[in-house]
Amino acid sequence: MVTDILEKLKTTIGAAEISEVSYEERGYHISVAASKETLHNVIKFFDDRKFYFEDMLCVDYKDYLEVVYFFNNYRFLCRVKVTLKVDPANPHVATMSGIFDGAAWYEREIHEFFGVVFDGHPNMGYLFLHDGIEFYPLRKGKVRIPPEDRERLAYFKVDEQEDAFTVNFGPQHPSTHGVLRVVVKMNGEYVEAAEPVLGYLHRMQEKMGENRGFMQFLPNTSRMDYLGPMSFNAAYVSAVEKLCKISVPERANIIRAITIELNRISSHLLWLGAYLADLGGLTPFLYVFDDREQINDILERITGSRLTYCYMRFGGLYNDVDEKFIEGTRAFIARMYDRLKMYDTLVTKNVIFINRTKGIGILDEEGARKYGFSGPVLRSVGVPYDIRKTEPYAAYGRINFDVPIGKSGDVLDRYMVRVHDMEVSMKIIKQSLDMLSDGPYVAEKVPKKMKPVAGDVYQAAESPRGEVGVYIVSDGTDTPYRMHWRVPSFSNLIIFPYLAPGTLIADAISILGSLDLCIPEIDR
Repeated sequence: MVTDILEKLKTTIGAAEISEVSYEERGYHISVAASKETLHNVIKFFDDRKFYFEDMLCVDYKDYLEVVYFFNNYRFLCRVKVTLKVDPANPHVATMSGIFDGAAWYEREIHEFFGVVFDGHPNMGYLFLHDGIEFYPLRKGKVRIPPEDRERLAYFKVDEQEDAFTVNFGPQHPSTHGVLRVVVKMNGEYVEAAEPVLGYLHRMQEKMGENRGFMQFLPNTSRMDYLGPMSFNAAYVSAVEKLCKISVPERANIIRAITIELNRISSHLLWLGAYLADLGGLTPFLYVFDDREQINDILERITGSRLTYCYMRFGGLYNDVDEKFIEGTRAFIARMYDRLKMYDTLVTKNVIFINRTKGIGILDEEGARKYGFSGPVLRSVGVPYDIRKTEPYAAYGRINFDVPIGKSGDVLDRYMVRVHDMEVSMKIIKQSLDMLSDGPYVAEKVPKKMKPVAGDVYQAAESPRGEVGVYIVSDGTDTPYRMHWRVPSFSNLIIFPYLAPGTLIADAISILGSLDLCIPEIDR
């Protein structure tokens, strides 16, 4: 399929530089160097062939800026990198938000961090920054923000009307699950508009990645998604292993899969308890924390942590597991099957819960593709896309499991997918434990200071919230030249301003909670 796409691309867009790339070395299959004249046709080519919008970023090479787009396909693996060189003295690019809706927020992010203006964009207002910022934060040199860009900071004004009023959800409201603010315009009990305001927790993780060694950045990965840090750990170490051509022992890969799935169950449990609390059901919150404590006890013995795990290392793991870990994990799985039956009785068959979730916040596959959804939010619309299946990492390529999907794409389906996802995780853990054999848990002769050759790499992993991707540009030194993170909560939140209008405020809270957002991911 990759060869077919490549040939059609060359035939259709002959003016662009198109080449096939080693997926095993770079993490993508095709590279397209577009010009301003060919960019629209290149983007349209992938839209016509039902590719989804995966990621977008910018790299400052000092002599020029490079805007990078990634596309992939839910039905077959074919990751494509499209690049466009931009003059840093006149950084203007045509917007592609009219083709892929999800690009709108990515373009706003690039604008405020690099100063690239996307012509034709409906709203170039800032997402993250405040009016105290003087320089573009991710440019290599000190590039001052010009007055015309600074004026855009004040783009957001409350629109006052006689029959409408405005309320703030957050940044400290329990239903926003973190430091997220949503400005909601109301008419009676109905939502007229909802505008997320981000950046209250922004820590410039990508800038930190450019200022410390590869190993030094490893603990930062667990600070972005503190609920599912094992997946972020796995994406990062896999990317660096690919850059440095480091092989991982079989035992380490199997243990990676076990710990990632334990962490996935823990994350889904927290979502379950918090989401039901959003809807007014507080009892399950106590039960899920009881289950989470069991997982924390298991993982603490090998990681030394109960939340922000930093367990994986380049070429293996920080620590090996022992018989007590294996016995404890098997006992937890046996217990959890009974707990899922209890949740099924307590929640899934509860008529109040069904009435609060069924038939609201409906998504479809075309919208998912345009916005770049992933994880349970995507699978609820019936698309069986899971990075563990399409791009197996750790030991997933040798494990047999199904991908749960929904039918109607509503809030209830998103709940059902996550519940079934926990069952899948338990099956993966059981198979992995059976596969576990003696052997090293870390590769030999892994250098303490990583110094990969110059080049770039893209690595994806399946976190509890969806596709996490890390893009690293190496200039041959011991520090990444550019590090970018694609996080699922950012892509999944983009849809909320379009789903909320016309709903009751109570339903809007239900929809927002069903997206399972982790705000430190977004404010990465």
